[in-house]
Amino acid sequence: MNDYFPTIETPDWVSELRSPFHHHFLGVQIWQWLGLILLIAIARIAMIVGNRITGRVIRLRDKVLAGEVTPETVVAARRAVGLLTGILICYPLVGPLSLPPKLERGVLLVLEGLTIVAFSTLAYALWDVVCDSMATRAAEVSDRAERLLIPMTRKFVRLVIVTVGLFVALSTLLNVNVAAVVASLGIGGIVVALAAKDSVENIFGSLTILFDMPFKIGDWVKVDKIEGIVEEINLRSTRIRTFEDTVINLPNANLIRAAVENYSARRYRRQKFNVRIPYDSPPETVRTFCDDIRKFAIGLDRVQADKVVVDLSDCDDVGLSILVQCNLEVFTQAEELELRHRLFEEIMRLRKVHGILFYPAGIARLPEAPSKP
Repeated sequence: MNDYFPTIETPDWVSELRSPFHHHFLGVQIWQWLGLILLIAIARIAMIVGNRITGRVIRLRDKVLAGEVTPETVVAARRAVGLLTGILICYPLVGPLSLPPKLERGVLLVLEGLTIVAFSTLAYALWDVVCDSMATRAAEVSDRAERLLIPMTRKFVRLVIVTVGLFVALSTLLNVNVAAVVASLGIGGIVVALAAKDSVENIFGSLTILFDMPFKIGDWVKVDKIEGIVEEINLRSTRIRTFEDTVINLPNANLIRAAVENYSARRYRRQKFNVRIPYDSPPETVRTFCDDIRKFAIGLDRVQADKVVVDLSDCDDVGLSILVQCNLEVFTQAEELELRHRLFEEIMRLRKVHGILFYPAGIARLPEAPSKP
């Protein structure tokens, strides 16, 4: 290590220091301890400067380039650059302290370790900046492929960065033969794959989501008996928040075999119900009643006019059934219920207008129908 960071001879000004500064504490002279404290202070100042400069650069980048960066990513990038700046400024200042060989090797070893951490953290943060920019663009154009691919790719590249940083640390700090480690991992890969069968299935499940794209983040889905909103898609599992506000981590292996129902992919919401009337209702009145319901439904906003059905459809021991069916072009439950409410209100109003009685199921005797106004 000293081949790369040779110890510099003690500066001439050190000999001019008063004798108390040359006293030893734990084998190190007092002036050297003070130098280490000053070195830490300088590194701290450099970290603050690097942090603030990075913040200004990111703000300038937001003005020039498209795509927003999340506050968490900005904080991570500023910390990474600040840490790297503080470490790099320490390297040329360690030599003039003329520390004892063991202490100097220890200090340089710590600096090398922190340098690896800083570079890994910086790569991690820069990749997050790229992913945030792509995610913003994908959200603007509603690209399902990018919105699904970006979170999974983000996590995969993060794993690669951490793995590379770990291998570099092992090779640099502990002199581990990384090539031999990689070779041994290749030999033991089959054993690991057999031992982690479920994990392998989960990865294939992730690939299924990636290529088939049955849903994306934010979709309302139902997988077997699990129903809720997709919050996160990982390599191993998919996180779904149910409508009871609980969170379920669904292994991606289940998606290979299960039927996935995506409610958010609906182009419309079908409404289908029956209005029951007695047998003694006048045919002309029934026809007029059905025509009025049909006209009202067709006149509603966001209703597919060519899909409206209002006709007699069935009969039983009690009476007749009028099928009311239509498709609503809505995206939320609130919009759906609002249109259903208006339709029900109109049916109740038309009942009084035409003097038609509604029969509940299973009722044999009913009161007389209300008279027409």
